[in-house]
Amino acid sequence: MGERLQRLLDDAETKADEIVAEAQRKADEMVSKAKAEAERRRNMAQRGSGIDELVREAEEKAKVEAEKSIEDYKKKAKALEKFPEDKMQGALELVMKEVLPE
Repeated sequence: MGERLQRLLDDAETKADEIVAEAQRKADEMVSKAKAEAERRRNMAQRGSGIDELVREAEEKAKVEAEKSIEDYKKKAKALEKFPEDKMQGALELVMKEVLPE
């Protein structure tokens, strides 16, 4: 039983080492790609070239974020449409009393 347990522990340690090595390799690869992209963008900015590409990328990102915001607002508006009319009227009256002088 002792040898079997030791073998299982050794196997587990080997597998753990392999997992850690693979994770480290992937992390190194991700860092390398990020550094390369940052260097590319820095070079483009220094040369003054590629600014159009950087602007286009920023615009695309902004467009995606705007579309997401629009979808969120549409969902909120739809939820408000389901709000009962009498409660909405009561809320409006309360706000009007608080905001407008008598």
